[in-house]
Amino acid sequence: MPPTTMSWETVDQGLTPANWDWRNVNGTNYLSWSLNQHIPQYCGSCWAHGTTSALADRFNIMLRDLNPTPVGLSPQAIVNCEAGGSCNGGDPSGVYYYAYHTGIPDSTCMVYEAKNLDAY
Repeated sequence: MPPTTMSWETVDQGLTPANWDWRNVNGTNYLSWSLNQHIPQYCGSCWAHGTTSALADRFNIMLRDLNPTPVGLSPQAIVNCEAGGSCNGGDPSGVYYYAYHTGIPDSTCMVYEAKNLDAY
């Protein structure tokens, strides 16, 4: 049975900040960087970029300032493994499933090339 009180109804609004920006929390940026899915060529992989970026951001927030470099996950690995789609489009839910069951390598392990694996 669902709860009768929603989580946001239990938070004292007076205790929350007027605004919040993960790009600047006391001078620290916890967010991963943005890549252009169409460089060096057209690739419809926004689904892979957005999802790997969202996951990386959560790792960066969790690790706080303890990690010497920000976490950046490889959207190219996701495209190559067809973990939700290809350069022809895809579904972010496949990325979350793949990440949970297999993991996603760091972007330094597989640089973004904006092409499907069968295009090599």
